[in-house]
Amino acid sequence: MCAKASIGPMTQYIRSLFSQYEGVNNPILSDYISSIPERLSDAVIRVREQLTVTNTENILSNRRKLAKHIAAFHGQAGTDFPAVELSRMDIQDPSAQILVSIHQPNLFAYGGVFKKIVLLQTIKSMLEKANGVSNTSTRFINLFLIVDHDFMDDVWIRVAQLPSVRHSDGILELRMPIIDSNRWKLVRNMEVPPIAIVDHWRKQVASWIKNGSLTLDLGKNERLRLFENLEQFWMEVDESYNRARSYADLNSFIFSRIVNKILGYDTLFVRLSDISEVFEGGFKFLLNNFRKYSGILSESDVMFLRNGINTGVSQSTYLNAPVWLHCKCGSKASVKMNEIESGIFDLSGTCMSCKRPLTLRLNGSDSCRIPSSALNELSPRAIPILLLLSRDLGICCYASGTGGSMGYTMVGRLAFKELSIKMPVTVVWASDDFYSGVGQREALQSLKFKNSAEVTKYAEQLRITLSNFNANVAPLLSKRADLAKDGQDIQEILKELAVLKQEQRNARQLLKISDKVLRAATLKPCIIDYAVNFGLKNTESMWRNGLIENDDLAKPITMLS
Repeated sequence: MCAKASIGPMTQYIRSLFSQYEGVNNPILSDYISSIPERLSDAVIRVREQLTVTNTENILSNRRKLAKHIAAFHGQAGTDFPAVELSRMDIQDPSAQILVSIHQPNLFAYGGVFKKIVLLQTIKSMLEKANGVSNTSTRFINLFLIVDHDFMDDVWIRVAQLPSVRHSDGILELRMPIIDSNRWKLVRNMEVPPIAIVDHWRKQVASWIKNGSLTLDLGKNERLRLFENLEQFWMEVDESYNRARSYADLNSFIFSRIVNKILGYDTLFVRLSDISEVFEGGFKFLLNNFRKYSGILSESDVMFLRNGINTGVSQSTYLNAPVWLHCKCGSKASVKMNEIESGIFDLSGTCMSCKRPLTLRLNGSDSCRIPSSALNELSPRAIPILLLLSRDLGICCYASGTGGSMGYTMVGRLAFKELSIKMPVTVVWASDDFYSGVGQREALQSLKFKNSAEVTKYAEQLRITLSNFNANVAPLLSKRADLAKDGQDIQEILKELAVLKQEQRNARQLLKISDKVLRAATLKPCIIDYAVNFGLKNTESMWRNGLIENDDLAKPITMLS
């Protein structure tokens, strides 16, 4: 179970994640950063303060459309359980409050993706408890949006990592192989891999468990537990594979089967590529306000660059339309927008894969519908996604990651303000997980250390030793030169140099090993590491209990098998 931790003075760690943005001295960003809660209890309070009853027919209509696509996804994934179906019906209620997390359908995604879902489910449960149970209670919905229109070229869509000192860099990689011609294909349009590839992944993991167990001399019962955990997890992989029609489906169905079946959550899943019709009004709004939208992106880029901040947002983003245009080849194009006349727009660009020129004419007038054939060719770029979720679905809470999405969120916050769209409460669960699974333990044992802190100290000592070699070798080289010049015997000097060089080679080798051990011991691994070492239900319990007991969105979670 999770180690219980006392609650001490607040460290303001969450706020420190945004420290570079505070240095910009922009009041909009400063207020936004101040609004991001440090504690779980603060997050619940701030979400509760933001609750509103949806009384606009547009949002209710969009939620009904959304519910239809949610039903399709869960039916295909085999996760249309009663609790999921009830949540899907509730999302259409005017009182429903939607809490959202977003991610790509990565191969065996790392733990942080699932922790966002656990965070929102915990907030949801606490809100429901505070709200009381009655027929008139507010409905709270945990929604996960699958961004399935990204390119296969994205490494994390194709690679999952496990700690392994037996592999180069201390990492075992499970890989989805692709040929060059598929690098610009959208993940939703990529075929499922051959079954031989999926079987190979399983064999890699089984071999990883076997080798680690032998090195650690684990008892029969512990070895059996690890393999049973793998088998339980892989049952969901096999079922997802049998149901999937694309590579995105395979990974998305694994998400859903973990969350909805194993954890028993009523979280709703939906593909971004399915819900363009939900965003029809939002697309027209962004097209008609493109000059304003583009202006704020341009101004924010200048502001951040002036302050030495790289948000990760392309410097040319402000020149492009807020949507991608999809190509029949299975890829998409970044497009420019040209207003032909009031409310009539041409989107034009070149497909990233086949290089075909693409053009689409849209009528953005409120009185005109965008044909479904045209809508299906559009998907939002990164920054507009949260804008559209807020404007067209009225979400109340958004769980952000701590990686590249933070920069997009900061730029997006300025766009929210300029476009007069209400931004949802942002929550970030930035805690690390402290545990020693079979891969981490095998790595540490290779150097006879107990934890990564000891390895770090050892590596620092080796670096100091190596830096001192030059100081020790230089006088010997000078002496050798003097002796040789005078015609004297240099054999003793050569022996001393040989000893020093061998010690240097040994130190370099040990540093190489210690760096590999450290990478293995500190890796943020894929979900398989949690599934094998703890089982997924136990993993969820430790995450949730630690979150509640710590009441701190940055404090590490200590996990024990």
